Amino acid sequence: MTGPVRTIRRTPLRALALAVVLAAGLTACGQGGPGGPARGRVLGADERSVSVAPGERFSVSVRDNASVGDYWSLADPQPDAAVVAKVDEVLDTPDDAEGKDGAGGTRFYVFEARSAGTTTITLFNCFRSLCNDPKTSDQDRTLLVRNTYTVTVR
Repeated sequence: MTGPVRTIRRTPLRALALAVVLAAGLTACGQGGPGGPARGRVLGADERSVSVAPGERFSVSVRDNASVGDYWSLADPQPDAAVVAKVDEVLDTPDDAEGKDGAGGTRFYVFEARSAGTTTITLFNCFRSLCNDPKTSDQDRTLLVRNTYTVTVR
């Protein structure tokens, strides 16, 4: 059984208020979202190099699901701190994933270019702690992933 049908009148004032709220929301999304200034340019899954200017931010993104043992980390050798600096690390999960076991997301490693030069950033995926077990077979070691990104600050 359903209740009475409610009719919503759209007055010019309501339409204006809705437009202002939507514009503010879109602006806020651009500030911290994947392409916004807080993260800068986001490198895709197949991109392994980037060229940026001093002061510019960029991010490296990887699929991550620590709840099933899929966890990425910044690996040695660390990037040259005079060239780039890590400023943030954020895991974005889908809105519908909250409270669900096994839900992963996208991890963003956010860097800021410091001064001219070239360095590398290496991310390592230690799947289900296989990298820490000396008994790990050669076949299982194929699950370990090391991504290296070349960064040029011009």
